[in-house]
Amino acid sequence: MLRIEPEIVGVDIVLLGDFNPAIFSPRWFSANGLIRETAADEAELGVVHQEVADFTADWLRIQVTRERFVAASLQAPFARLRDLVHSVFHECLFHTPLRAFGINYSVHFLVASMATRDRLGTALAPLEPWGPWRERLNLDGRHGGMTALRMSQLRPADRDEGGQINIKVEPSNRVGSSSGTGVFASINDHFTGDGDAERLMATLASKFEASLEQSQHIVDHIMSLAQSTR
Repeated sequence: MLRIEPEIVGVDIVLLGDFNPAIFSPRWFSANGLIRETAADEAELGVVHQEVADFTADWLRIQVTRERFVAASLQAPFARLRDLVHSVFHECLFHTPLRAFGINYSVHFLVASMATRDRLGTALAPLEPWGPWRERLNLDGRHGGMTALRMSQLRPADRDEGGQINIKVEPSNRVGSSSGTGVFASINDHFTGDGDAERLMATLASKFEASLEQSQHIVDHIMSLAQSTR
């Protein structure tokens, strides 16, 4: 449970590999029992052809290119996103070459004031190391301060080479943009697998819940800094 209720929560699963975008239509998903037939009938279709597929059906958005497959949702429960991706590449398209996948968790939330957001920024990116220049930043949220912070943990203990956790914090462009009170935080949990699709899907199935829990802990800590700096 996050200490500040987010305005928007999103989860997406991104796979890197070799894909045929043309097959990923709403009808294909419903024919394979992955989404309801009515959801396929009512899908908002962007495009489906040899180079790209893009559609939204009920709670699900699918975007596919030759090298990238994305399944995303803004609606809990997010476990169904994991189940859908696992079914696609473990049961339906198990011969698809996969190189890596990421579990991405993001939130947009509001803080009490623009001053609170700015103090959160300085807690994450202190001004003292910037010397005299820091006096010119005019920290009122509209004229200076932290615009984006990125942190990475390379090859966590349970990962293959290339595995990493990447975190980004910045002002939100979706909520509180006019008042300067919105914060965006995202966590990318990246796993590699050297083309072993079966192994990658097993990892997705076993690590998904723990990954989201870890991401929520990180976001909750960022929120705690916002509360403590009021």
